[in-house]
Amino acid sequence: MKRVVLVPVVFVALALLLMPPAASAQTPNPAPQYRPLSNGEMSEQGLWEAWITEFTALTGKQKAEVVRRHIQMCLDSFELTNEQRTLVTEITAKFVTEATYSEADRAKRAATQQAMQPEAEKAMALLGPEVAVRIFGGKPPISVLIAVKNDPKFK
Repeated sequence: MKRVVLVPVVFVALALLLMPPAASAQTPNPAPQYRPLSNGEMSEQGLWEAWITEFTALTGKQKAEVVRRHIQMCLDSFELTNEQRTLVTEITAKFVTEATYSEADRAKRAATQQAMQPEAEKAMALLGPEVAVRIFGGKPPISVLIAVKNDPKFK
């Protein structure tokens, strides 16, 4: 009689031991994907004025860092090929600099924009218009601007 009762108990115990724990059976919700906003979207949400005020108050060094952080968040969030990632990284290294964001001379800014044009066309072709605009035209949340403004490395 003990054997008859013991067999089902052993079977249930083994089954429970072999089952994955309940915590691992549930997958956590993935972190929300970073989605930069366009100027129009920011305006519709009432964020544009505050964003522009904060951005304008930054130094060229801080502005470049804001853009670098934005682009890094895009690289971390968007599914891109190695070729696409390389292009974004190269364009960032070439044009997202303190000098670029500190330049006050209109002629020099225009020359920089003209130099960017072939790179922008290449990015549009390789990334597609939607992704290229999100990466190179989208804006990070205002919290990124404030974080850079308060970062002692960029004072």
